[in-house]
Amino acid sequence: MNILLTSVGRRSYLVKYFISALEGEGLVHVANSSPNTPAFSFADRTVVTPLIYDKNYIPFLLDYCRKNQIDALISLFDIDLPIISQNKDIFLNIGVRVLVSDQDVIEICNDKVKTYEFLIHNGFNAPKTFVSLDKTIEALSSGDLSYPVIIKPRWGMGSIGVYEADNDEELKVLYKKTLSSIKNSYLKFESRTNIAESVIIQEKISGQEYGLDVINDLDSHYQNTVVKIKYAMRSGETDYAATVDSKQLKELGASLSNKMRHIGNLDVDVFVVNEVPYVLEMNARFGGGYPFSHMAGVDLPRAIVKWLKGETVPTSMLKERAGIMTYKDINLVSDDQTTDNPHENDRRVVQVLTTEEILNLLYEFDDVLEPSLSSRVKDMAEYSRKLQENALVCVIRERVNLGLLVFYANDSEGKTAYITFLGVHSSAQGKGIGTELLEHCIRVSKENGMNYLKLEVQNHNESAQSFYQKHGFTFSGEASEHSMYMNRDI
Repeated sequence: MNILLTSVGRRSYLVKYFISALEGEGLVHVANSSPNTPAFSFADRTVVTPLIYDKNYIPFLLDYCRKNQIDALISLFDIDLPIISQNKDIFLNIGVRVLVSDQDVIEICNDKVKTYEFLIHNGFNAPKTFVSLDKTIEALSSGDLSYPVIIKPRWGMGSIGVYEADNDEELKVLYKKTLSSIKNSYLKFESRTNIAESVIIQEKISGQEYGLDVINDLDSHYQNTVVKIKYAMRSGETDYAATVDSKQLKELGASLSNKMRHIGNLDVDVFVVNEVPYVLEMNARFGGGYPFSHMAGVDLPRAIVKWLKGETVPTSMLKERAGIMTYKDINLVSDDQTTDNPHENDRRVVQVLTTEEILNLLYEFDDVLEPSLSSRVKDMAEYSRKLQENALVCVIRERVNLGLLVFYANDSEGKTAYITFLGVHSSAQGKGIGTELLEHCIRVSKENGMNYLKLEVQNHNESAQSFYQKHGFTFSGEASEHSMYMNRDI
């Protein structure tokens, strides 16, 4: 089973959770619109996608899913959710199950005005919410609302554009500042449907804050609510929390599940004031507070894998232990090639699919080849496109790129795979990386119906010749005045 996590960003912990859940019976693929994505260092396969609102985004994902036999797709980003959700049927037509809630659920969660309307209509408590600056001032004047108030993007997440105003002057200035933050960030994409009403003003609720993970199965059946008391926040995410056994908040989660009918996890922020719970926000995805549930014994990724397989999920798999206190730590992910990372078990071979990333890798490994590739190829960009269309490009990573493999396995007549390039950075040599890449090449070539493996090596490169001879290659003829062919059966 292969799983694709889109808009993965910094959710490296979720990548690890899903890799563990698959137990070696499948691969975790991750996607993001930028190659500079921390979670890329931990996945089995990575891919850089077009931007979410690009017209080629969904076609790109569909093509990737076909080529990589993806069984399930999970989105981790609010902006991504509505785009993925509205195309669920298209993915299902190619055999990919999209584990994203339906569009109406996503809309209720992403649009904070609709969140408020949904909550009030269904009998839940929520902070008073206004979408008009004039109506807010009117409510403040009449005593229906009092300072301080919270100003935030209507379609927003994290701490972008969130401010607190204590008087009329601050309200007007910070309202404009929030609007400016929206227009100058990715929040502009969802907000463009109604930019004039893209800022909301909310009553400030003062009380103890809690986070809920309301868990449903893949058919929207309620499973459990994990309640966490929040002790500290950072950049809009929970930084320090503990699981608690609250009958009241568990019942609240069950009621939300019954009304929302979401899929998987519903991340809910709640304030309790004088024993009355107020729902502040909801996110129809894995939230930043999920790791606290996971540390307390909940394993939703493993449950998802079991549900996808049609297996029964034991109650214990989604049951938390109360009183588990967890802190988020800061871990650095370096792109320095000289970084010495002793954790060899983190090393992964990743297939690269975009022309842009292939080009970057060719330049990165240019000096590994002798003579360099750039000295022999007139147009590196055009060469990258050729490789993207016809070859298999793989990089081995251990937080950073260590080795590069480029090979062809599409010779349907001769059944011969051909290695164009296998190279390892000098700082990473002596760690068995070349052998891992070669074994990967042999395995994939076999899967593609190849019977032989061939390559070209320079006559003076005795170390390369020795390496290939050690792995079963023999001399098979001159390639040029300065090079020879070597091949082996596979």
